[in-house]
Parts: sequence; C-alpha cells; structure tokens
Amino acid sequence: MLRNLLVFILFVLVFWFGADYLQGRQPNLSQENAVAVQQPELELIVPPRPDEPLRRFADISAHTIEELELLFDRVEASLKRPRGEGEAPLVSLVLHGPEVEFFALKNYETYQRIVDRAAKLAALGAVDISICQTRMRMLGIEAEGVPAFLRQVPYGPDEVERLREQGYVEM
Repeated sequence: MLRNLLVFILFVLVFWFGADYLQGRQPNLSQENAVAVQQPELELIVPPRPDEPLRRFADISAHTIEELELLFDRVEASLKRPRGEGEAPLVSLVLHGPEVEFFALKNYETYQRIVDRAAKLAALGAVDISICQTRMRMLGIEAEGVPAFLRQVPYGPDEVERLREQGYVEM
C-alpha cells in the first residue's frame, strides 16, 4: 500500500513538472534550486552615452540622382562643423546598386555635381563612402575608374553586415 502511494506521488510530480515544461513555464522550485535554473537573457536597451555620437550607416541602392541628393541634404543638415582628425564620420555610406555608375570617372561630366558633393562631404569628414567592387565589375568599371575618396570593398552587402555587427544603426 505504501509502495503504491509513493508510486502515485511520483507519478503526480512527474506529470506536474512535465505539464509545466510543455506549457513553457518553469516548475515551482524551492528558493535554493531556483538559482540553478537558467533564465534566458534579455537584450538590454542601452541608450548611447551623450558624449559618444551615434554611429549610423546607409545601405545605398539609389536609382536616381535625386535620391542621392536627398540623402546628402540629410547629412549636411546634421553636420554642424567639419570633423576633426580621429573623429568618426557622421554616416558610413555603402554604394552597391545602380548609383555606382554615377561615380565612374568615365561618367564624371554627366554626374559631376553629385560626385563633387560626395567628395566635399567626405573631405569634411561627414561621410565615409564605400563602393562595391562586385558591382563595379558588373558595370565594367576598373578599380582605378572611381575617385580616390571612395573606399572600395569586395561586396557591398557584406560591408553593410559588417557595419551592423560593429553597432552601426541604419538610417
């Protein structure tokens, strides 16, 4: 009789803990054992320090000059002064769409205004501009065929992912 009672109690406990587990809840444990249960860690939302500027990037796949002009307008509006030596740019831009064609030296006459504006923003330290070598090859643009202020990267989407992993925020 006692044996049957112990088996019954054991069965009820197993059933109880199993039901809690299947419902996604943790079983009720004593205070000492509760410490041993691993709680999933929640990502903390920490605002940037006031003395540390927010690092932003823009994944550019603009189809028109007007779209790039709007982006450059936004950057200029947030630029209060030229950036000093060692200061991070306000925005890192990654060019890997049709806009790569705008920056080819062979097309400078046609797109001079946008190229000069990008060069000015880069010289002021407002932007760091990466250009996709894969897209350049697709468009028949050699490595020497783009202005020197553009930083060439092997593959634009990988550069976007690298910036995300380094804590940059997409704008």
